[in-house]
Amino acid sequence: MRVNDEEQARWKSALAESGRREMGAWVRQVVEDVLDERGDGPPPGAERRPAMLDPVSQAAYDELVRIGNNLNQLVRYTHQDGALHQGLAEVLFEVGNAALALRGIRPMDGTETADDELDDGA
Repeated sequence: MRVNDEEQARWKSALAESGRREMGAWVRQVVEDVLDERGDGPPPGAERRPAMLDPVSQAAYDELVRIGNNLNQLVRYTHQDGALHQGLAEVLFEVGNAALALRGIRPMDGTETADDELDDGA
C-alpha cells in the first residue's frame, strides 16, 4: 500500500502513540476496530476519493495510463523470451513513478516493494 508523505507522517505519529512497533499490525488493528464499531452508514473509506486533478494534469495522467498500457503489452511480449530487458524494466518503473507523482503519492525508490511502504515486519 502506498501513502503520500502527509499520510505517512500522520500514520507514523499515530503508531507511536499506540505503543505498537509494527506498522502492519497497527493498520490491521485500526481497520478491525473501525469495522467493529461501524453503524448503518457506508463502509469505512467509501466516501473518500482522491481529489480530482485539474484538466491539464488529468490529461497528462490519462496519457501516462495509455503509455503504461502500451508498455505492459511490450513487457508481455518480452516475457515470451523468458526475461524482461533491463531497459524496459527501468522505463516501466519511471512511468509508474511519474503517474504516482501526479497523484501526490510518494514514488518508490526501487529498493522497496509496495508492501514495504506500510509493513515494518508485522
